[in-house]
Amino acid sequence: MGEGTEDSGPVGVGSIDHVALAVPDLDTAISFFRDRFAAEVSEAVTLAEQSIRIAFVRLANAEIELMEPLSRDSPIGRFLARNPAGGLHHICLATDDASSAHSASLAQGLRPLNPPRPGYHGRPLFFLHPKATFGMLVEIEEAEREPDDARYQNWRER
Repeated sequence: MGEGTEDSGPVGVGSIDHVALAVPDLDTAISFFRDRFAAEVSEAVTLAEQSIRIAFVRLANAEIELMEPLSRDSPIGRFLARNPAGGLHHICLATDDASSAHSASLAQGLRPLNPPRPGYHGRPLFFLHPKATFGMLVEIEEAEREPDDARYQNWRER
């Protein structure tokens, strides 16, 4: 796994925000979670810039993000080409400060794949390379802030 410097601090995460599943058919996955588990599931949303449709299964302590590709050439489309039935795509861990977590990830040798950028919910996030995290794609996302949190407001204005 990644090796950092001895004086680098930990990345600092507090909880699982969500687990993301790549699915070949979003409507079937939504029905599955609603019908089989009586779970609350959001409406499907198309994210054209990411070439996916998504919905969220809401649980008491986390969410399951369901992702269907809009293109075979998208990252989720390529994942499904290797895993036609679908499967675990990534886990997302919540942090208090995505910028600090990104810096700590670099210092720890965890190979961030991108600088923090706004995600679907508008909160900053970045991904860690699976080769640095036991073969698992890990997303680090800043935890939701209260509307009056100046740090969160400043991020959204960038």
